[in-house]
Amino acid sequence: MKKIVLFGDSITAGYGEEAITPILQNLITEELAIKNYEEVTIVNAGMPGDTTQGAMNRLDKEVLAEKADIVTIFFGANDTNSDNLVPLEKYAENIEAMITKIGKEKVILLTPPYVDCARKPTRDDKRIREYAERVKVIGAKYEIPVIDVYKAMVVYPGTDEFLQADGLHFSKTGYDLLAALIVREIKGRLVTKENS
Repeated sequence: MKKIVLFGDSITAGYGEEAITPILQNLITEELAIKNYEEVTIVNAGMPGDTTQGAMNRLDKEVLAEKADIVTIFFGANDTNSDNLVPLEKYAENIEAMITKIGKEKVILLTPPYVDCARKPTRDDKRIREYAERVKVIGAKYEIPVIDVYKAMVVYPGTDEFLQADGLHFSKTGYDLLAALIVREIKGRLVTKENS
């Protein structure tokens, strides 16, 4: 039995139309079960509105204390918000500090997601892309897998299908995509039940 901690903001937390739902961990659990992988325990450490700054304060209690086998780090949707902007260098420094504390062999990084900036004017697409690029640079530096969520969302013509009406939070389609991307990355770290 492996333990996975999903560390992030409201998108990780599973922000639905009005409330937090367990959609992300449920989808990941279902996909792994369908593919006959070993059972996992998923701990959701998503916090709505959080940035990497706030995350640093939660790291010990909500992530390190769990002694997980795999930790996904998915921040940036709020770090790139001009209302509570975490500057790029500080964002990168926070991500690197998390990697160091968790242990790079456990970490999977996710880039910030695509946001419909027309509906969310405090977000800027160019800035989001810069933060996404920096996550990829950090991944290469530490030899950690990076899920390019931004790119996965924008390569489709119907990008808006991934988002709720607010242009920021994920729709059911968006969560299907996110869960599939995470499962594809964690599969290599799990054993299939036939082998166990």
